Amino acid sequence: MRITVRVPATSANLGPGFDCFGLALDLCNEVTVDTEGEPGVTWEGEGAAELPTDGTDMVSRAMAHALEQQRRSKRDAELPVFAILGVNRIPLERGLGSSSAATVAGIVLAQAWFGRIGPEGEQPLALDVFSHAADLEGHPDNAAAATHGGFTIVADRVVRRLDPHPDLDPVVLVPDHLRLPTGDARSALASAVSRQEAVFNIGHAALAVVAFTQDPSLLLVALQDRLHEDPRAGLVPESASLLAELRHREIPACLSGAGPSLLAFERAGHAVADLPDGWRAIRPGVRAKGFELFVED
Repeated sequence: MRITVRVPATSANLGPGFDCFGLALDLCNEVTVDTEGEPGVTWEGEGAAELPTDGTDMVSRAMAHALEQQRRSKRDAELPVFAILGVNRIPLERGLGSSSAATVAGIVLAQAWFGRIGPEGEQPLALDVFSHAADLEGHPDNAAAATHGGFTIVADRVVRRLDPHPDLDPVVLVPDHLRLPTGDARSALASAVSRQEAVFNIGHAALAVVAFTQDPSLLLVALQDRLHEDPRAGLVPESASLLAELRHREIPACLSGAGPSLLAFERAGHAVADLPDGWRAIRPGVRAKGFELFVED
């Protein structure tokens, strides 16, 4: 039996929606477990040479955790042994939710193993997958978009998915020479903000919801932030410089997650071009779906 899960990249924060907003992108990792294959872990694609093959990668760890929970609920069940093949398309440590995608993949595969063996039956429940992924990986904003797809809002682990406007035209700008571990990015943030900054972000976050779902022409104003982008500018000055240039050219843009990648939105007469050396543009489109599961007997 082969069980495959497809999980999208995600961009979180989206300017003023710090730790609350997420957007699923049509750039997906795929992970397959094969019960007939030689036990082991194999990776292909983006960053494949860097990913562990000894079972300590995030997919394997999430899967082992979820399988152990499933096994405890079914006392006579045994932990399976199988081959894992991952096709990685999401750049690592670039602010595109690679860890959340891996965590969601592992949880879905584990639930599929004990709860959906064969082509019949229900898909794993998205809310359950989200809850496990958020607890295990620690980024509910990414986990929500990776699980539910579309544009998502998270508050106190309550998730609401909204349909993104069909005219959204995202461009992910990835620096191949820069990385930023999430822990380093979070340590740069202030422990308190002023009332003025809080009001600024509340207003712009509310406007961003309208921009993403009803009126993309508002994005240039709505994506402004005063909570996390400026404090992180010193960690990724090249990203901050390119972000300022894009906005000067009236191209809506923000850090993707904590960076260093940027998320921009092209519109008529305002296209992303002439990137600095070492940067590449990916045009994935917005993904309406979250994870997808496929089973072959």
